[in-house]
Amino acid sequence: MEREMRIAFVLREIHNLCKLAIHKGSPRFEKGPKSQLQGGILGYLYHHTGGPVYQKDLEKEFRISRATATNTLQVMEREGLIVRRALDKDARLKRIQMTEEAYQNHCQIEDYMNMMDRRMLEGMSKDETAELRRLLGIVMRNLEALTEEFGRYSGEDSENGRKSPVADAGGCGNDEEPGGMRPEKDGMKEVRGAPMPMMRNPSGENDTGQKN
Repeated sequence: MEREMRIAFVLREIHNLCKLAIHKGSPRFEKGPKSQLQGGILGYLYHHTGGPVYQKDLEKEFRISRATATNTLQVMEREGLIVRRALDKDARLKRIQMTEEAYQNHCQIEDYMNMMDRRMLEGMSKDETAELRRLLGIVMRNLEALTEEFGRYSGEDSENGRKSPVADAGGCGNDEEPGGMRPEKDGMKEVRGAPMPMMRNPSGENDTGQKN
């Protein structure tokens, strides 16, 4: 019997399809984000116009390093997407804002993303949509906990012989599903669930917006 595709691969496939729909249908502008991270930052600024936004806020929101944030913001400022203004009381703190042109362009992006949400949720009731959001929230929190758990086993801990969470779970070959079902195999290859290929950024740039 063919096994169900792993949840991680379903989510990867959904992620790839979302990226494809955005790439094919979203509005294009002469001055627009050159990477997924730049687009995310513009979206964050768009939804936080009521208060100040600083670089540390973006580092926390997108879980990126200070260097990545600095490089990305420098590129965006050079491209005319954002401005950074120093505060009178502390010149070291710079408030980040969208330029007027970037704001107006992003309004069209928001309209497109709202349409995508409606299309993805077609056929679902309000209760089903709410339940989907609740379940995805659980998945996200579980993954956050898992990445933190792996972080505790990295570096010196692994050198000192501490076991990883994979080893704690039973080690190599312990691929039983919750409930005790083992996936069927075709030789060394699973029948379903092969990792989805990563979609390359069509612009040929990395997450900061710089050329690869």
